Amino acid sequence: MDTVERIGSQNGSGLADLRRVSRQAHETVDEAFSRFDLADRESYGAFLTAHAGALLTAEAYLARHADAVPAWRSRSELLKDDLRHMELEIPSARQDVFPERDGTVLGVLYVLEGSRLGGRVLSARVAQGLPRAYLSAFHQKGEWPEFLAHLERSLNESDAARRQAVTAGAIMTFDLFRTSTGSQD
Repeated sequence: MDTVERIGSQNGSGLADLRRVSRQAHETVDEAFSRFDLADRESYGAFLTAHAGALLTAEAYLARHADAVPAWRSRSELLKDDLRHMELEIPSARQDVFPERDGTVLGVLYVLEGSRLGGRVLSARVAQGLPRAYLSAFHQKGEWPEFLAHLERSLNESDAARRQAVTAGAIMTFDLFRTSTGSQD
């Protein structure tokens, strides 16, 4: 949490600071998910189940705070449908993960919207015949740049406490995804 506490002290871009401070958490998630082979049915099922363990929780939090975020499109039902298609159990969303602090929701949304970019790459690795609706839910034209512009404005207009909450929300979301894989590192 020490790095989160320093986010507001920079005079640079709020978005650049967010990316810099959350980079290690992002890389740790990428590493944790790299063990899954998306061309293998069982491994892909475990991948989707791990994603569901995090995404359903994060999107439930966003839904409770919908008035505090720009428009976003949920992918929970797409992920649940993919899991049902593979006859896999759907994990329950947790309610106790994120604090009720102003700004946290933008950090959560930053990670979820960013994951759509990875989905574009990963969907091409899924074996033929396996469901891929969740990974294929790409950004619509202009969505990602519009969200980043909103986030940048919000961060640049926020006080240090709110900027820290956004960053903490992003790091907590990355950590939620990492731990959903069973990784403790």
